[in-house]
Amino acid sequence: MPKLTVVLGRTPLKVYDLDQPLIKIGRTQGLDIVIDNMSVSRNQAEIVKTDGGWIVHDAGSSNGTFVNGEKLSGDRLLRAGDEITMGKYAVLFERALEVQANPVAARTVAPSAGSEHGTMFLKADEVKKLQQAGAQKRQAHLDWELKGEKGTYHLAATGAALVGSDDLSDLNLAGAPNHVLVVKTDDGYEARNLCTFRGMMVKGVKTTRTKLKDGDVIEVGGLKLTFKDELR
Repeated sequence: MPKLTVVLGRTPLKVYDLDQPLIKIGRTQGLDIVIDNMSVSRNQAEIVKTDGGWIVHDAGSSNGTFVNGEKLSGDRLLRAGDEITMGKYAVLFERALEVQANPVAARTVAPSAGSEHGTMFLKADEVKKLQQAGAQKRQAHLDWELKGEKGTYHLAATGAALVGSDDLSDLNLAGAPNHVLVVKTDDGYEARNLCTFRGMMVKGVKTTRTKLKDGDVIEVGGLKLTFKDELR
């Protein structure tokens, strides 16, 4: 039975079975999937079973419904792994993720002035930023710390990051040791220490090359890299 997972950022909130031919999504109590947030319309989207498979369409929402970053203008046939996004939230099709014991609760915010039917109306560029921010959080990335500064480097575009302090580095950080490579392989990501005079620690164990799991911490000198795998 196909499943839908509602996600906020990287946090799976709830998993639903597609056990009926029509699934209605929105903010209205009593719908099949209720997302209690003012960036989501009262009636946001519908997922319908057809002879050709499951399709999704927008239900006349204020801010639009997106599939893999593309705004819906009609029916869209869903494929396993597709991300249906609305406001801050994503509904993942045929991806059943483990839900935490106490997931982050959906926040309700007051509607802005001039909002339509109580829904917070967002400008096109605001919607785009929400889409991009949510998608990036679910993709593989590195959270880095060095000399009191912090940041994030997204791996999805190239599948690799050469970290160092020179112009050859993808992630160029003043004072970082040259070089640490985080690269995508056939079965995930791995870290490689290319710095011959500084040891690399991963999960507190000294290594020169190791496979990475979500949450693994890489340390070289004063540099700290926390690996976040693709949400799947």
